[in-house]
Formats: sequence, C-alpha cells, structure tokens
Amino acid sequence: MRFVMVLGMVAVGTGCAHAPSAVGEGGPGQASAVQRLTKEAEQAYKALDFDGCARAFRASAEVDTDVGARAESYYRSAGCASLAGHADAAVEVLKRAVQGGYFDADHLQYNPELVSLHSLAAWEGIVAEARANLAKAPEAPFPVPTLAGLDAFGSRKADREGVRQVLGFEVGKPIVFSGALVSLKEALLRERYGLSFVRLGMTLFFAEERKGTAFVVADMVDAEDASRLRFLPAPKGHPPDPEGLVARWLEYEQRLFQLQMQGKLDDASSCRIAHCLGGFGHPDLASFEPEFIAKVPRNLDALTAVLGDDADADRRGAAAFLLAYAPTAEETVRRLVPCIRDGSDGVRNSVLRVLTATQEAAKLPMVDVATVVDAVSLPTTMDRNKAVYLLSYLLEDLAPEVLKAQRAGLIRQLGETLVAMSALQQPINRDPAVKVLKQLSGEEYESAEEWRAWLARQPRTTG
Repeated sequence: MRFVMVLGMVAVGTGCAHAPSAVGEGGPGQASAVQRLTKEAEQAYKALDFDGCARAFRASAEVDTDVGARAESYYRSAGCASLAGHADAAVEVLKRAVQGGYFDADHLQYNPELVSLHSLAAWEGIVAEARANLAKAPEAPFPVPTLAGLDAFGSRKADREGVRQVLGFEVGKPIVFSGALVSLKEALLRERYGLSFVRLGMTLFFAEERKGTAFVVADMVDAEDASRLRFLPAPKGHPPDPEGLVARWLEYEQRLFQLQMQGKLDDASSCRIAHCLGGFGHPDLASFEPEFIAKVPRNLDALTAVLGDDADADRRGAAAFLLAYAPTAEETVRRLVPCIRDGSDGVRNSVLRVLTATQEAAKLPMVDVATVVDAVSLPTTMDRNKAVYLLSYLLEDLAPEVLKAQRAGLIRQLGETLVAMSALQQPINRDPAVKVLKQLSGEEYESAEEWRAWLARQPRTTG
C-alpha cells in the first residue's frame, strides 16, 4: 500500500514563504551565527520562552544575508513577540518581514499567534503588503488547509465537544497549527481531565480527493490506563553512521518533503522495495535509492545499532527506513520488531510503517499477532493507524483455521478500540479499523452505531 502522504504535526512558521534568496555574501562565520541563533530561537519557542524566541529570531534575521530566510525569521519573531504580549514589537518586526518580501498572506492572516494584532491600525496594511508580495512571487506557498474534522480519542473523561471548546477550532475553517499554543492547550487538557498523556496532532492531506484538508486528533491516556505508555528506555549512545547512510537518508527525506510542499512530487513515483516513503522519480531524488540498495545489505548490524542505541531520534528513524533495504523481508522484520515501543513517536511511526508495508507485500504472516495487538494500544494517531493497517494485512495472510481460532480473542482484546476508531472523522484511523472489523466479523457495516450494536451481541468471555 502507498500510504497517503501526510505531514503529521505542523507548526507555525515552517512554510518558507518569502522572497527569492540572495545567498552567500556573509561567509561561513555569518552562516554559523545564523544557525546558532535560529537553534536558540527554536529551543526558546519549544520551551514557551516567548521573549527569548522573539529576541533570537530577530537577531538571526539581522545577521542573515539570505533575503528570504531573513523575512522568515522576522515573521517568526513577530509571532513570539505577540505571544509574549508585546504587540508593538510584533508589529515592528512583522513590517520588516513583509518589507523584506514575506508573501504567505493566508498563513499570516490565519496564524493564531498573531490574533492580538488584528485590531491594530497597522494590521490591514501588513496583510495587504504580503498579498502584494504574493502577486510577484515566483511560486505560490503551500496553501493553508481547511479543518475537515476534529477527534478526541483514548479517554473516558474527555469527549470531542469538550476538547473542541478547549482548542477553539472550527471545522470548515482555515487552520494554521501553532506548536506553542498547542503545548499550552495540551497542558490545559491534561490538568482539566487528569490525563497521563495528551498529544494534539494535525494531519495534512497532500494528495487524492482530500488534498488541502486537515484533521486534528487529541490523543489522550487516562491515568488508570498509564500502562499504554510503556516504552523502551531512552537510548544514550552515539554509534557510527555506516558509510554515511543515515545522513544520506535524512538528506533524502528533507529534499522529499521540500518537493512535496512545493507540489513537485509525482504521486505515482515508486520504490524498488516493499516500503515507499515518497519514491525516487524526481530527478533530485534519483541518486539516493541505488546507494541504499548497494550499501544497506553490508551494513545491517551497524544500522540496527543506530536504531536501538542512538540518542538522536531522527537517526533512529532513518535507520528503520534503511532497514527496509535488507536482503529479505524476514531480516527487516527481525531487526525492527524489538523497537516498536521506542519512546519517540517518530521512530515508532517509521518502524511500524516499514513493518506494515512489508507485511502487505508478503504472502505469509511476518509478525506475531500478539505483538501487533500490543502495538494497537500505543498512544498516538500515527501509532494506531499503522498498527491497525498492519493487523489487517496480517489477518489476510493467516491460514483460515488460524484466523478462526484467534477471532474471539481478537474481538475481546480489540473490539472496543476498533469500534471507537470506526467513529472517528479522520480517515487514516477510521478506514483500517472498519477493515479489520469486517475481517473479524464477516459483516459489511460502515457506521460506528452498527459496529457498536454488533459488538454488543458478541459473547463476553475472559481468559
């Protein structure tokens, strides 16, 4: 299966909607200063230190000779200053951003970090200047999506309407996702409902009939269900990167998503293995896969060490994707399964994604059923959708007598979860759940109400 290309968590300010770049006059010293200040700004933003991120983004802009990046940094500084309550300072740097060529007028207009500026006299002029920049831009920015659905999952205490009231989101309206404001809302939900875990994620659809839409899910874990948060210890090692493969994969990923955001990636682009993140059909990507095919088989142990031991989650995730190029599917599965419960949701997503594609391509069961059942209980949307798709492909490959023997136990273990998933608005969680329910039941129901009634009719046994 080619998973629908989505971006799982979208934060404000990453759109790179600015004027063409004038690169390079400052030399390596200037570039180093920009990188240092930008990193400092991002860390402050993540820590909700809005004064600190406003200062650091502004300082980065003031030393950056790249025209476009400078406008972007001023824009980020404005968001931080607004969140810090400094409206006048936010307006000042926002004016610098649009004067420097910032052109994503829709992002600016719908950015929740800038709401406090909307009533100020300068606001309409700033938006108008951004729209004038857009008219002269060489290419359009990635469009602001429309919120198509909002779900709450995993808690017996918090329902969809309660979550919606906390978030303030409106289905059918444009949405810009602010990482900082989301962190504050997560803390509010955690306190209000006594949750052990809450994660707000937005899924963007880049392709197919849902292109331009977004779905937000509040994934929650009640305190009494904290066993769902059982993860592997955080790795602390720094194993070597064999033949630079991890760095090359990360380079591929970065370029792939740039092309996707620019609308330049061919949806039909393919890979030469079972798992395909986005293909290699674009000329900028063509050189990567032959290198992976040639080098991964002789570096399996080293890549497995990165996956299991590296302190950097991005490197672990890259290693998981590279292990899809192992000589056999059995080898890929053997090396990935121990890391299904990695503490990083990004790494778990990579591991489960490769396992799912591997099982889909197989003719025999590749993963133990109990392992997959356990994965379904993982806490995030991206965990669940991969785990349930994996289960659906696994059930297809079980011998009929084996499936019959496991049916009652699977319904008992997963029935409530699958029926709850069938009620979700987000298709990448609802669709695989309905598919598995059909496989286990032999029925062809579609609505959550029908599945709930079916589940109520099933024998309730223990053991």
